[in-house]
Amino acid sequence: MTKPDPHTLLRPYVRATYLTKTAAGQQQTLFVSLEGLRAWAGVLGLPLRDAMCDLLEHHIWPERFRRNFGMVAAGDLARRLQSRVLVLGCGGLGGHVAELLARAGVGGIRLVDNDTFDESNLNRQRFCSERVLGQPKVIVVRDALADIASHVETEALELVADSTNLSSLVSGMDVALDCLDSISAKTALEQAALAAGVAFVHGSVLRDEGFCYASSGPQARLEELYPFGQSARELEQARRESVGALAPASVACLMVKLALRAILQRTASSALYHLDLSVPELERFDWADND
Repeated sequence: MTKPDPHTLLRPYVRATYLTKTAAGQQQTLFVSLEGLRAWAGVLGLPLRDAMCDLLEHHIWPERFRRNFGMVAAGDLARRLQSRVLVLGCGGLGGHVAELLARAGVGGIRLVDNDTFDESNLNRQRFCSERVLGQPKVIVVRDALADIASHVETEALELVADSTNLSSLVSGMDVALDCLDSISAKTALEQAALAAGVAFVHGSVLRDEGFCYASSGPQARLEELYPFGQSARELEQARRESVGALAPASVACLMVKLALRAILQRTASSALYHLDLSVPELERFDWADND
């Protein structure tokens, strides 16, 4: 079957037309509605995100990304749509991270968490509401992402991540984002990701502060930051510490920015960033072996 001309087929679905100057002259870019994207996916027999990538080659953008035009190149958006990321932990950090990834165009998200929402989560966790108390976090986040971005292929795994399954969880991923609680779990994820050649993005929050960094190895940074690990008593104490709404949302933004850079293979590793919202200020610390 001859492939139809997308400009002709999608004309009824065009929501905006931009003209931009290029070295070859003026370039017309069309922005097409979700209904049009679904029609094109049906014609080609492709998943929605693959149909989006196909149209980007013809200078036809999804209307949902029109406000990204000029900030993100078409090729970079296509790379985001084709990427797959692991979000380990769907609570304070993970909910914000998952939403931002979906809105930024990441096309495949694997969610992992074994916890349920409770009332103590209502002050800060993105998808926690009174309606979903008692429900599995990973299922609630998956369903929310489906409402936000139906083109995202979301996999929801309700399980405990540990040494027996981390290698399979990071397999096939472009980036693994650490939204976990315990230092031991974070360290194990970093080691598994780096061993698999997967970029790792760490995030942590406490009170009005947070830390994050990205790494592509070879050195596992969390062992450098926490050489003595974390005792069970220290973990329990940390889980009772105050955490507000602002730090998780803010650190999640930094984590997603680092993840998007890693997806585009521009800067897979970064300095350590410390965000203190009580001031507020953002500090950068370079690793000793990068001096």
